[in-house]
Amino acid sequence: QPPGADVAREAGFDLAAIRRAPATPATLQLALYHSWRLRDRLIVRDGLPAIDFLAGAPASPQGGAPQHRIELQAALYRGGFGARLSGIWQSGSRARVQGRALSYRSLARFDLRLFADLGERRGLVARAPWLRGTRISLEVDNLLGARPRVRDETRRTPPGLQPAFLDPAGRTVRFTLRKLF
Repeated sequence: QPPGADVAREAGFDLAAIRRAPATPATLQLALYHSWRLRDRLIVRDGLPAIDFLAGAPASPQGGAPQHRIELQAALYRGGFGARLSGIWQSGSRARVQGRALSYRSLARFDLRLFADLGERRGLVARAPWLRGTRISLEVDNLLGARPRVRDETRRTPPGLQPAFLDPAGRTVRFTLRKLF
């Protein structure tokens, strides 16, 4: 018996149980990517000036091209249960549209996926065989409700560039029940 085991049992856990290897090992995946645009230009035709997206040329309705973009992916899976978190952060950008200077703030967005493959839970399938091939999942896109923010030189949001117009869906929640036959 390890020293302090009586104290550990009184606190509500058993040290011997912690040392046992889990029946099914967990899988953890982590990925982190950083994209850094040093130059982003478009030459339409010889003789015309290049369109420089980093210097204020609009690349899309979301403004100029962000110079930095960081992507995170994390996943954990064990015994039929899993979770996945993905996130994207992009630096702010600027654009000149019809003589107006627009400033797009940086944006961070996270998505979460939780799922349970009930068919992998042997004890559960033994009690309820119809659960074989069943998966339940909960998905939350834009977990924190982040939306793009745009300001012009007067610090106002121009019409048509309000957050709800640029990202009409906002946060979405999906519950899925799938059964394979």
